[in-house]
Amino acid sequence: MKPFPFLIAALALTLNAQDAKPGADLKPTLEVGKAAAAEAPKADQKFFAQVWTANSPQEFVNFQQRIRILAQQVEEFKRSQLFLENALTTPEREARSHEIAAKQAKLQADNEAMGKLYGGFSILRPYQLVPTKVLFLTPLSNDEFTKVSAAKDFKPESILTVEDKKFLVRDTIAGAVEVETFQVLLKQIVETKAQLQQLVDLQPKLKSDDDKKKAEEAVKATQERVNKLSEEFKKSRGFDYPAENGTIPAEAKLFVQITEAEKAQLDKVNAKPEEKKAAAPATEEKAK
Repeated sequence: MKPFPFLIAALALTLNAQDAKPGADLKPTLEVGKAAAAEAPKADQKFFAQVWTANSPQEFVNFQQRIRILAQQVEEFKRSQLFLENALTTPEREARSHEIAAKQAKLQADNEAMGKLYGGFSILRPYQLVPTKVLFLTPLSNDEFTKVSAAKDFKPESILTVEDKKFLVRDTIAGAVEVETFQVLLKQIVETKAQLQQLVDLQPKLKSDDDKKKAEEAVKATQERVNKLSEEFKKSRGFDYPAENGTIPAEAKLFVQITEAEKAQLDKVNAKPEEKKAAAPATEEKAK
């Protein structure tokens, strides 16, 4: 698979703070714990709340671009702090202090704007963006697009335009488990093909017959693995694995990490009426 810069299955960037501050702007109807990672010891259990959902590839791309801008601002702020520490003269320190204050104010304002757009998101909190529907795409040249769009059975929704580039939507994978399974298969294909290419490139450099034989056996075994994975892909998707392809989320849920106290508060707000009634007598008894 030849990935494209803007076509990624999951957001690689995560901005983490040492302490996640409680957020009063978290919505009371949030889903809690749905994006939690693998099981962890109870003392280290982390809680996540859903704050936003991307309902189209463009919404996902917009979020990703805004995150990148924030990440750049964070790095610039860190560099400015380092420059301040290395300042030698008072005028230089004062100038850099003013620069840092301006960058901090801009970063804070942009972070607050992100919070308004994305339901309480903040760079002060670890987050997870979980794709629940992805599109499997192949790139189209101008000539290919003209040919595809001129077909009698052409469907406009089969073409996706991202950053002025056109792609043919080959498949749609829906469901968090299905998406994860599909991405694992793609990763296995990419990695195995890369291993095969490395072995092929290595063969001409080998001198001894023993090394050549071992490499030949490794190439054969790896090629069989590639063939098996490609057949698995074709069986599950109904078409051959294309040389150039990419994936982009058509739907993704954004989760932010919350504290245990926030989780308890949300659980209380989201409790069913009968659960609230059952908890009321205990609360009244405690008050006495």
